[in-house]
Amino acid sequence: MSLLLALSQKLHLQFRWSLIAVTIGTIGSWLLAHYAYEIADAMDGTGQELLNAALYSVVILSVIALGLFICPLAFKSHLENNLTQKKIFASPSGKKLIYRLCIVIVSFSLAREASEIWIYLSAFTHDTEMLSSALIGSAIGAGIGMSLGASTYYAFTFMQKSYFIPVFLAIITLLAGGLSMQIAKQLMQIGWLDSATPLWDSTFLVDEHSWVGELLYALIGYDSRPAPIQGIFYLLTITPVVSACAWHAWQLRVKTHE
Repeated sequence: MSLLLALSQKLHLQFRWSLIAVTIGTIGSWLLAHYAYEIADAMDGTGQELLNAALYSVVILSVIALGLFICPLAFKSHLENNLTQKKIFASPSGKKLIYRLCIVIVSFSLAREASEIWIYLSAFTHDTEMLSSALIGSAIGAGIGMSLGASTYYAFTFMQKSYFIPVFLAIITLLAGGLSMQIAKQLMQIGWLDSATPLWDSTFLVDEHSWVGELLYALIGYDSRPAPIQGIFYLLTITPVVSACAWHAWQLRVKTHE
């Protein structure tokens, strides 16, 4: 969310979409948690995995669409960048598209992740003392998360736009690739995809259960022992944005040599 807020600031867009996204995501997370047992029992016991895969898929498609939409801004001179930005946002449809994509990305991600918090807290509803401790722990975790989010936002806000857009594209592409690997893992867990011998085992370098591994997992979907199908999902996901960036870079090179 911090990255999308920074993007909004760089493109001079209003932040009202964030309130809508948080509201939808919070309500959605509560509904997912409230009907967690029904969801888990659906589709012959595969409901939770399929729902997770569906939510991740919507987020990935929205991230790809956002990346493709703003990609031209990364390969223009300062003057051309301003002209391109004005052209993109000349009509309300351009702004509305970014608003809607940001809302979908944040709300669906929040619904998926926050539902686990609701489920975790619900386990202590019959024990007031334990519930109090859990709430305090959750508040501390939320405070740390908000601090990191604020730091990320300001770090990207003060970055020059000429650097911000390429870095932004690289990060969201890696995030989308990581989510695609999680889709593959969810489908492997229910037997829809075959798990084979891992492509590699990097546990000796970074254990995915260590704090560094957890951080890399959150940032790029790090997996110390990825299956081949996960690699295929990853490549298929990053290809659209990478291809678009390569095409615009080639176009820029051609114009430079004319």
